[in-house]
Amino acid sequence: MSTAFKTTARPRRLTPPGIRLMNPPVIELERPTMAQRIGSALLNPAKNYALPVSWLIGLLRRSTGPLLAESFARPGGWRSMEIIYRNDEPQDWLDRQALRDNPISMASRNRLKIISQRLATLVTQYGASETVTILGIGAGPGRHVQSAIVKSGIDPARVTAHLVDLDDDAFDYGRALAADLGIASSIHFQQGDARSIRTSLPGVQVQIVKLVGLVEYLTDEQFLDLLAAVKSVMSNDATLITHGFVDAFQTRRFLARVFNLRHQRRSAEQMTTLLRSAGFRVIETITEPVGVYPILTAKSV
Repeated sequence: MSTAFKTTARPRRLTPPGIRLMNPPVIELERPTMAQRIGSALLNPAKNYALPVSWLIGLLRRSTGPLLAESFARPGGWRSMEIIYRNDEPQDWLDRQALRDNPISMASRNRLKIISQRLATLVTQYGASETVTILGIGAGPGRHVQSAIVKSGIDPARVTAHLVDLDDDAFDYGRALAADLGIASSIHFQQGDARSIRTSLPGVQVQIVKLVGLVEYLTDEQFLDLLAAVKSVMSNDATLITHGFVDAFQTRRFLARVFNLRHQRRSAEQMTTLLRSAGFRVIETITEPVGVYPILTAKSV
């Protein structure tokens, strides 16, 4: 399964080695307009340094949209991400700023589309000759993995996904999603610390690992500990998909000031170095068009 990723600038065709389709699906990816870039450049100094935090919080709480309300209640949580992914019509100007003009919101939707398609391609590859086992870490409701299983076209009975999260708050939502997609028998939620995955899933060997979302909040040491844990359950030919975080629009300081969200900046090169030190070899790197998330595919050495 190959995929053409199209942006507002020009289409880019990104085809994994050895996979071809006569008419690959085209995925629309978002790219900031010139007006959005200029707006960020003009407003960021004030949001990042000049305006008092109390004033910013008071202003943003006036929004009637769900994204800002959820961001104050549970910053960076799965509910906020689901609102971003749905991308419903904004309810007011502040809601539009958060949902449509915020580069991280745009980049997150791009990341979902790219990673879901990459995972689907891997399910198709592995599923051609064997049953497929997937591990999702910090999975929330498992949106990426569930979308990938459906996109792959593989019989869901041949796919098992273990979705692990420290908090089980998203599991009921995820189970309902799986039922709606007709893949409930493939999806298994597991509450617990992913660093103990070998103990919590004894005997399981996975071909695909998805490590998305959680990574940008982990220190290097925490990330390396997690990589060591997931590597212990990966089969010899398994594949890992993860990502970095680049503060391309200087939004990190504002998110830390207002929502106490503290992202760890890592370029594709820095992620490659960390993965190599953990015993992985990067085989593909894609940076989504907003430039926030470099997405890396790696194999265990």
